[in-house]
Amino acid sequence: MKYWIGIAVVFCIHINGFAQGEASGSYVSNYAGVNAVQLNPSALHNQKVWLSVNLLGANLFLNTDFAYLDKDEFKLTDLLNPNYVLPAHSTGYGVEERFFYSYDSEQNTSFNQSLHILGPSAMLAFNQHAIAITSGLRAETNLRNLTPDLANILAYGFSYFPQYLHDFQINDFSGTSLAWAEIGISYAYRIDREKFDNWSFGFSLKKLIGIGGGYLNVSKSTYSLIDSKTINVANQVAELGFALPIDYNTNAFLPDELKNGRGWAMDIGFTYQNLIRRQPKLNANKFCEQPNIDYKYRLGVALLDIGGIDFKQNAQTHDFSSSAQATGDLNDAILESVNQVVQLISEEFYGSTSASLVSNSMHIALPMSLSAQFDYNTQWHHFYWNTSLIYGFPLKGGALRRPSKLSIAPRYETKMLEIGVPLSIYQFQKPYLGIYARYGPFLIGSDWFSSLLGNKNFNGLDLYFSLKFQLANQNCTSKRRISDACSKKIMGF
Repeated sequence: MKYWIGIAVVFCIHINGFAQGEASGSYVSNYAGVNAVQLNPSALHNQKVWLSVNLLGANLFLNTDFAYLDKDEFKLTDLLNPNYVLPAHSTGYGVEERFFYSYDSEQNTSFNQSLHILGPSAMLAFNQHAIAITSGLRAETNLRNLTPDLANILAYGFSYFPQYLHDFQINDFSGTSLAWAEIGISYAYRIDREKFDNWSFGFSLKKLIGIGGGYLNVSKSTYSLIDSKTINVANQVAELGFALPIDYNTNAFLPDELKNGRGWAMDIGFTYQNLIRRQPKLNANKFCEQPNIDYKYRLGVALLDIGGIDFKQNAQTHDFSSSAQATGDLNDAILESVNQVVQLISEEFYGSTSASLVSNSMHIALPMSLSAQFDYNTQWHHFYWNTSLIYGFPLKGGALRRPSKLSIAPRYETKMLEIGVPLSIYQFQKPYLGIYARYGPFLIGSDWFSSLLGNKNFNGLDLYFSLKFQLANQNCTSKRRISDACSKKIMGF
């Protein structure tokens, strides 16, 4: 059993070298282009470009307050070494070893990981209309309400005798993981009116292709460890679901099962802008005629990731709502396949290896969230202030939950150069300072800059980058000839 826990920790640490943050600099800029739809689909009309093509991009994020890797044993650069092995050390209880250290918190802890690789995507804006086609690969994992006693079992194993013969309560524990690809189309409409403010509305519709996932929800449970070989569970209400591209009897990889999930999702949003000058008539005849519409301040609100994925092949859902006593060597049990694990638990609860199976399908909801953005133009030397809020809704059942975050980000922004310094309050508790910079077509940044320095114990990181080709709007309201403006060489950035 402890073998599986160790493998899970190592897997999570390595996969999160490609995890997703909110990418404050990549999404809120007036030059975010097609990537702006990630926070609000109506933001397509906020851009100072009429054509934006994303060539490559990724957002990386990992955070946990449960465990860490010692700074003397692990550096981010070790991920580049294929021969690197995390050193194992004794837990101090029994003969077990572990690859990590734990914070031994007296509060519930969590683990959040996500991945977003931004695939080839493009947007085109013309007068009142803007459209975008996007693609990407995402993977997210949430572990919530990990109680101190459960954390001790994960950290020290079932030989952790200080917890023997004590009753512990679990309430609303959940762990969910999902990997999927998505292809989306976005549309935004800006109201054509010659006033000192404007409104735009947008939506995104995304086709989802599920790669694999699983969840464990424990609404309530009372358990006690009798010794390292016996655990009592009472009054439990729990559900387990999974759909993985493997053979559950042998754990052999099944490439044909990499796309066995199907689903749809949508984003909807609006943006209001208070303008510096009256909005001109939106009647350009050419793309390059479109003017930049400068604003005093801008407010946007959106609902993101409304939807989910159904897995109907190679999927299982199990119910473990009962009382049971598991007896055996919990530390050294040899469990070599997924089915062995599930069937063992089923037999302990119901006296049958198959009684827990309630369905050969599974559903996981995407991490639905509220996104709000406020952007203020100081009208002084290209400086702006942005405040953004992400609130992840606590959905029940098999559902991901996006970590909530409030960020305040001053930035200097021109067509060729942009620098920002976001201050983020992660889960409304932990402040992180970041920095990002864009030069021409390339942007790189982190909302948690100290996580990349390697001078502290490793419990997470944040990193994002993007490479785009874009064509900027031209100020055709000036006295210059429109033909000159359209024929003038424009930088791709």
